[in-house]
Amino acid sequence: MKREYQEVMNMVQMPKDCEARILAALEQNKKRLPRRVGRVLLTAAVIFAMLTSAVALSPQLRESIFGAAGPFAPYVRPAESGVVTEDGYELRVDSVIADHYLIVGYLEIRDLEGSRLQEGMDVWAHFDQTGPDDPGISSSVIGGEIIRCEADGKSALAAVMEWGGQSVGDPNMTLRIAKPMECKVPVTLEYVPIQTIDLSGLDTGGVLPPLDRLELSPLGVNAVTQYKEDANFENTRDQDKLRGALTVHFEDGSTRVSVRDSLGGSFRLAVGSWLFMDPYNLVQPEDVEPLDVEHITGIACQDWYIPISDGQAGPIQWAQP
Repeated sequence: MKREYQEVMNMVQMPKDCEARILAALEQNKKRLPRRVGRVLLTAAVIFAMLTSAVALSPQLRESIFGAAGPFAPYVRPAESGVVTEDGYELRVDSVIADHYLIVGYLEIRDLEGSRLQEGMDVWAHFDQTGPDDPGISSSVIGGEIIRCEADGKSALAAVMEWGGQSVGDPNMTLRIAKPMECKVPVTLEYVPIQTIDLSGLDTGGVLPPLDRLELSPLGVNAVTQYKEDANFENTRDQDKLRGALTVHFEDGSTRVSVRDSLGGSFRLAVGSWLFMDPYNLVQPEDVEPLDVEHITGIACQDWYIPISDGQAGPIQWAQP
C-alpha cells in the first residue's frame, strides 16, 4: 500500500504542506475512514487528485463519495468523462471504483431548469463495455439512485452499479442513462489493481469446467471458463460447481467468505463471481473490507480448493484444508 501511495503522490505532485493539512483533516474524522494507515494515506492522495481536477463537486458532495465507498474509499479513482446536457439536466461521471466485472460509478447531476432532484431518486444506467466476440455473456445486475442532494434540489450525487456482463478490460466505455434522462456519456475509467492467474493448463478433473483464468482484486474474485463452441445444457452441468459462497484463505491462517456470489454468462462462457464489496448497498456497510490479494494462499467453494502461490494456482484439491 505504501508503494501505491507513493505512485499516486508522484503523479499528483502534492506539496508537503498540502499533504500535511489533508492528513490532519483525515485524522479528525477517523470514524469514517478505513482502518489501515496505508489506506488512509492513499485516500488522502486520491482526495487531492480529485479536488484538483478541472471540474470539481461541492465539498459536501465530494465527502459523500468517500462516505459511500466506506472501507473501499482508497480505491475511488477519478474518471475522464464527457459532460452531457439532456432534458434540462447536466451530467458527468466524477469517479469510479471498478474491476473488470464490477463497476460503481459516482455521477454529478445538475438540474438546469428547476429543482427536480431528490435523494432516493432512481437512476437507471448501463456501462456499455467492449467485450469479446460472441462470448455468450449478455446479462448483468444494475442499480442506481441519488445518494446525496443539495438542499435546493439543483445539484446531486448519484451512485450507479453494474455487476457482471462482459469485459476485456477496456477502460473506454459509454455510460447509457435511461432515467431520469436518456443520454450517453463517454467515460474512461481506471481499474483497481487486478491480479490475473492463468488457469488454462489446470487439470479440473472433469468436475469443474475447463477454466481460462482467475482474476483477483480488492473487490472480489472472478473465475472465467474457457470458451466452448459446442456448449449445451448437458455438457456444461459442471458450471454449477462455480455456484455458492467462496472462502478465501490467507497466509496467516485466517479466512474470509464472500458477501455476494453469482454465476453469470451462458453455456459457452461462464464467470463465477464472488464479491467482497456489496453491490446491493450503494453506501457500503462498515463490516465489509477490501480483499487483501497479496496474501491469498487459496480459494475454496463447495468441495474444491485451489491453492495459490507466487501468481500460480493448482493443483486442485477436493477437500478443503
